[in-house]
Parts: sequence; structure tokens; C-alpha cells
Amino acid sequence: MRKIWSVAVLGASLIVSGSANAQSWGVYAGSGGGYPRYDRGYDDDDGLARLICSGQRAHMLEDRLRHEVAEDEIEDDDANRIHTAIDRLEDRQRHECREGDRRAIGDIAYRYDRIGQWIDSEAHRGW
Repeated sequence: MRKIWSVAVLGASLIVSGSANAQSWGVYAGSGGGYPRYDRGYDDDDGLARLICSGQRAHMLEDRLRHEVAEDEIEDDDANRIHTAIDRLEDRQRHECREGDRRAIGDIAYRYDRIGQWIDSEAHRGW
């Protein structure tokens, strides 16, 4: 009986936390999500791998880059270099997520963070 209750509570908590997480990011919460997926079924405890392997992190950086370019905060040449870096890292992400290499996925997350800092530094260079 304990096992049934623990499974029921776990299932309910996953549904509630998954819905809240999707709403906070403004992501489609239906089956398949709004982005192509490259993961191998990472569990809910590994949110970093899920965020990276879902393609959301790369998509968020590209949206942010597009916004900064539209606001004339980043020049086109710099934006092209940043976009190329995101695309290359996204290719690596697809490979590592298919392989299931969590260490490499952590490194990719770190590199995405660095690209985010790069976008910040380029956007605020004239301040």
C-alpha cells in the first residue's frame, strides 16, 4: 500500500511541477513541446539536461540575440559570430544528448552561459 501511495504522490508532484515550470518559461506544455528534442528520457531530477537537450537553452539565446539586434544594441557582424557559436554548440548538444553524456551536457550548459555573457558584453559595450 505504501508503494502505491508513494507512486501516486510522485506522479502528482511531477504533473504539478512540470506544469508550473512550463508556464514560468512560457513554453508549450503539450506533448512534444515547442522545440525539437534530442534527449534520451532524462528523469525530472536532471532539469539541466532536460533544459539543454530540449533545445530550449539555445532557443532562448537566439531569441535574446534577435532582440538585442532589433534594438540596435549589437552590430550585425558581432551578431553573426554569436549566432554561429550558438549553432555550433547546438550541433554538439544534439550529439551529446543522443549519447547521454551528462558531463558533456554540463559543459555545454556552461558554454551556453558564456555565450549569454558574450551577448551581455556586446549589448552593453557602448554604455
